[in-house]
Amino acid sequence: MRVVTRRDLLRYAGAAAASFVVRSSEAAGAPTVTMLYWNHFVPSFIPLLNRQVEQWARSRGVNARVDYISLPDMPARLAAEAQARTGHDIIQLSQWNAQLFRQELLPVDDVVADLDKQWGPFREPGRYLSFAEGHWYAVPWHFWSDTATINTSYWRQIGYATDNVAALGWEELAAAGARLRDAGHPVGVAVSQTGDANDGLYPLLWSFGGRTVDERGEVVIDSRETADSIEFVKTKLFPVMPREVLGWNDASNNQEMLSGVISWTPNPPSIWAVAHLRSLPIERDLDQVPMPRGPKGRFRSAYGVGLGIWRFSPRAQLAKDLVRYLLAKPQSDQQVEASLGYNEPFLAQCAANPFWKRLPVFRYYEPPKETVRVPGWPGPASKGAALTYNLFTLPLMYAKAVTGQMTTSQAIKWAEGELKKAYGKG
Repeated sequence: MRVVTRRDLLRYAGAAAASFVVRSSEAAGAPTVTMLYWNHFVPSFIPLLNRQVEQWARSRGVNARVDYISLPDMPARLAAEAQARTGHDIIQLSQWNAQLFRQELLPVDDVVADLDKQWGPFREPGRYLSFAEGHWYAVPWHFWSDTATINTSYWRQIGYATDNVAALGWEELAAAGARLRDAGHPVGVAVSQTGDANDGLYPLLWSFGGRTVDERGEVVIDSRETADSIEFVKTKLFPVMPREVLGWNDASNNQEMLSGVISWTPNPPSIWAVAHLRSLPIERDLDQVPMPRGPKGRFRSAYGVGLGIWRFSPRAQLAKDLVRYLLAKPQSDQQVEASLGYNEPFLAQCAANPFWKRLPVFRYYEPPKETVRVPGWPGPASKGAALTYNLFTLPLMYAKAVTGQMTTSQAIKWAEGELKKAYGKG
């Protein structure tokens, strides 16, 4: 396998910024297969995807186009295409979207079976997100997940090597965080209305034994375990973090880490990837470690990406063929490298990629040392899970408690009411 060089990555990144559309063939009268995908956080992935789609289209004698939009814009775009019954042939279906749009999606059982036989099995939570009522409505492609990014130089100053940080529990992290705060380099977890807050706080809740809902979707947030997690954040973790975490957006912790301010934050390896692509001096100080251990174990939040095909697509068979091509191991191996290890394939044989072993920064990222779950687990991948995530119910519960706006019990009761509305429980 060829190693992607820094020069390659910079060339890829430049190409991604210049072009968001690829046309693979101009054969007269040939059909055009279209795909909707997001502007990947690691920019070197996009030109690689363009090139793979182009190679597929040339081999089939057809045209192809990939349109890229921002991730926050994706739900509205999918809803518009579903309502109009026209749009792209292949669409990216993140998190719960395969469940939310399944009435308009073509079952892809045959594609999943082919890929599973050749490169499988599919890792969880691929089935959790994409399978319902006896059918697959998306083909699980890849996911990214939140370990913690650390600045090793700051941790060394208080006597911690990377592997020492990797062994920490939440209580020990907060204790070390007090020393780091005093040294001017605090730890940081978003406690705000942003995706990073969800992905940092769900694992914390789970590690204390708390859950938002049970397997049937019944609301179970009001528990001793939830209260314990809130009291920990309120009395031990929040006091050692910058108060600005209450207003962080998804870019804030990345910026604070890259500018050398904070020492620890939950994030996939995109912070390191940006430092690597830009040749930033701070790259040598960045590393990844598992999320901290709680009384009930270690957990990591995952964001899954699948590919679906609209029922109304006039090019469904070509679309299925392109999906098979993109998920096959030869293409997957290239995708892992171009994403700088950010993409974790759902297909088990594709996940057995030596890329993560070549760079020490990934030794805790893949394979995961924590239990990987999707927010909303263990309940169904449903509209309720999506609403709870998108309305930031969990981060708001913690924020109301740590700011003193509500007591711990009041914050839990507030969250319980929001969850019941989201899950249609009253």
